[in-house]
Amino acid sequence: MSHPLEPSSDEMRAQGAEVIERAVAAIEGLPQAPSRENNPSKELLERLAQPPGDTPGDFSGLLDLATEAAEKSFLTSGPSYLAYIPGGGLYASALADLMANVWNRYTGKVTPAPALVALEESVLRWMCDLFRLGPESQGLLTTGGSISSLIAIVAARTRHAEGNVDRARVYVGEHGHGCMVKAARTAGIRRDHIRMVDSDDGLRMRPEHLRRLVEADLEGGLIPACICASAGTTDSGAVDPLHEIAALADEFGVWYHVDGAYGGLFQLTDRGRGLLDGIERADSITLDPHKTLFLPFGTGALVVRSRDALRRAFSQDADYLQDLGQQDVLPDFDLLSPELSRDFRGLRVWLPLHLHGVQAFRDQLNEKLDLANEAWRALLSDPRLEVPWRPDLTVVVFRKRGGSDAEQLEWLERINSSGRVLLSSTRIQGQVWLRIAILSFRTHRDRVEEALEIIRGAL
Repeated sequence: MSHPLEPSSDEMRAQGAEVIERAVAAIEGLPQAPSRENNPSKELLERLAQPPGDTPGDFSGLLDLATEAAEKSFLTSGPSYLAYIPGGGLYASALADLMANVWNRYTGKVTPAPALVALEESVLRWMCDLFRLGPESQGLLTTGGSISSLIAIVAARTRHAEGNVDRARVYVGEHGHGCMVKAARTAGIRRDHIRMVDSDDGLRMRPEHLRRLVEADLEGGLIPACICASAGTTDSGAVDPLHEIAALADEFGVWYHVDGAYGGLFQLTDRGRGLLDGIERADSITLDPHKTLFLPFGTGALVVRSRDALRRAFSQDADYLQDLGQQDVLPDFDLLSPELSRDFRGLRVWLPLHLHGVQAFRDQLNEKLDLANEAWRALLSDPRLEVPWRPDLTVVVFRKRGGSDAEQLEWLERINSSGRVLLSSTRIQGQVWLRIAILSFRTHRDRVEEALEIIRGAL
């Protein structure tokens, strides 16, 4: 008897071979593909909206349709993507996800798949050790910085304001990522209880303003629960004064969280370690391997100094799980986060790190730091441009001197219409600025130089 959900070995091999051929062709086409083509036709959208039928479809035809949909988008995996911090999409991670989904093992608890949990835990231990968080530290792989930030703030709230959430206060830099505010609100902190800390002329958090806010809240009988600093802001890539903020957190006994989703893994480089000095004093650090390790979107991480802080926030017994027990050597991830059901994320991180070696990633990060500095110098030398902030990491911010906000956006559209690069804009100090974000492992000097030519030519 034939079971259509269980294809034969020959069918699986044929389908797998077709997928691999398409994947290789897609990667080979990235250098010449347009940087944006997010204009799907009405006819394509109508075809995609069709519900599944009762009868089998054609595998090749369905892949054709999905490929057509993928091509109508920003080229986030290509060398031309300089708009936002990308998710690079290493090929080894794609293969890892294929195998992980074929195995389809459950890793929320240790007992069902102890060796795979050990594999994932080895990557997390490597991350914790990278930041010298100590033997009681713990890591988690998440879907991204938003969920990592939520887990950290819930842990901070549980430690400092359990039962008193209405009195809890969270402190975020004015240029901090919006996910920090969203995480605090999701954790039950009212919007007007989230304190926005002023920035200095370098767009970094001002510790003296943070001190005033914390002292005022303490005098008012409120509970400072969490200070959120940035190791690489979204707007400009600026790194907050991490040591000074850590000292304040220690002085007042406040949970210290560092959003290192973008910049944290520059800790792998000598320059990054110098720039991030003080991050090792954090209670928790958000990391996004899908940014700074070039992995597929949906690969986030959180490292915390205290495993017990996560347990206190998220541990929950369930009678139907009694057969699975608890282990002392390896972590039950379901007791450390909101997730019970979870995919096996460890392989997509473990395989490329072991396959390519850490030095390959370090070299890429150093190259991006060099390219950003070169782009900054080139733009700074053009008298038609304002380039007030030297990049801490790999984001360069600039604007046309004397131009209105509308003129900046028109200039951006001319740049992006080239189809060879994709930049973005932001608003800083009430003005529109353009951004170059250099982080794709496929972006090298030739593409950055081409981008600079296009920027100048579009003025």
